Amino acid sequence: MGNHHENAEAIYASLSLSLYCAAIEWFLYGINLVLFFFCIYTLRRSRARALPHRCGLTLAVSFIFLFCTLHWILQLVSAGKLVAVRLAEAKHGDTHTHLAKNAEWNRINITMGVFYVTSIIIADGIFVFRCYEIWGRRKRVVVVPITTAVASAALGYASVIICGLRSLAQFLFINWIFPLAVVFSMLTNTMLMALTAGRIWWIARGAAMIMGPTVDRQYRTVVAMILESGALYVTPALLYLILYAAERASTQIIFATLAQIVGIAPTIIVVRVGLGSSITSPRDVEESVMDIRAPNSDASVDDKV
Repeated sequence: MGNHHENAEAIYASLSLSLYCAAIEWFLYGINLVLFFFCIYTLRRSRARALPHRCGLTLAVSFIFLFCTLHWILQLVSAGKLVAVRLAEAKHGDTHTHLAKNAEWNRINITMGVFYVTSIIIADGIFVFRCYEIWGRRKRVVVVPITTAVASAALGYASVIICGLRSLAQFLFINWIFPLAVVFSMLTNTMLMALTAGRIWWIARGAAMIMGPTVDRQYRTVVAMILESGALYVTPALLYLILYAAERASTQIIFATLAQIVGIAPTIIVVRVGLGSSITSPRDVEESVMDIRAPNSDASVDDKV
């Protein structure tokens, strides 16, 4: 009787956790959906049509959104399959049905892992490209971030492959490989965030020495936007690692969050670029400085007259 009660509690806790994961991902997917369509609308505006690599950015964001959508759908399917698995577990005599349903649930989790890792690769590609452009296309600047991004992708896919080979049902707790992939992904995002924000700050600092505090204030805002976008992914990733180290089941909820954040963060960057409120190259800084300088120059001439 005691074992039956404990099993019932374990099943209830497992189902509750799965439903929480589905709920949080559905909520974040709603945000991602609105943001994606606003991004596409922004990139199709006349002002954004002159944006370099506009088509490439549109394709990248679209593919990330596609994988986030598939992950979102499978999250609900996974919750439904888990109910079937737990019900089969409750029927102790039906071992064959239990194993079959467990295998189906495992395959869904593996597929979700593939979608997540692929989304990470595309998102990292957007961040690397932006950093590369802002640094004047200096290849040596992005060598280390590219290396860590490749390491993150390789470890992510390796964890998925191992999960499939071993037929393990719990994708998030298979071994140390997946958390290590998250570590490298965090390192990639942190480095790119620091390199991009640092470069803009340095260029704007030089311009501010000539033009005054107006330029400095403008680009402090841009730097803040970059740091916020980077923190949007790094913060939940760090929380995931902490909970994983503590062996908490709530790790799955954070993973469901990351599955949509990986699409939201780069989409925000692309939207800001399309709106002209972000920086994509040193030329953007020069043009902004000229825009600020022009009215100031006219004012000085009027004063002299």
